[in-house]
Amino acid sequence: MIVIIGVSIVGEFRSKTIEELIGLINEEASSNSLKLFKKDIKKLNDRNLLLKIFFAVREIKKDYSIGDKKTGDLCGVRTVKINYKKVAYRIAYYVDKPNLDSEKVNIIFIHVGSRENFYKELRDYFKNQKSLLKYINNNAI
Repeated sequence: MIVIIGVSIVGEFRSKTIEELIGLINEEASSNSLKLFKKDIKKLNDRNLLLKIFFAVREIKKDYSIGDKKTGDLCGVRTVKINYKKVAYRIAYYVDKPNLDSEKVNIIFIHVGSRENFYKELRDYFKNQKSLLKYINNNAI
């Protein structure tokens, strides 16, 4: 399933600066995001793109199943597609259920970037984080 999330700039977000938007994204993703995700967000300097990412993170938190499940060496990772100015962007995340009895799930945001080299960068990141990838492969829902 491919989801394209469209966003219009409305009300309270229209006047936000880039730094404020980065803060909002990090707040929305909460502590459940990896350092790579936070670094990726800091690199972006387009307000409208940051807004799209902000609203995409919100949508993922509402319904984590909107992302495509990856297979193979990225098994357990999900991605959501965002198009902005004819460039395809992706947000990678995984969903962790702390224990089987709980209804609650944790959504961990991993990486955000343009489609070009996105999956290569993700694989390179996991080369240094093999235990994390093994955990995701075994526990992600």
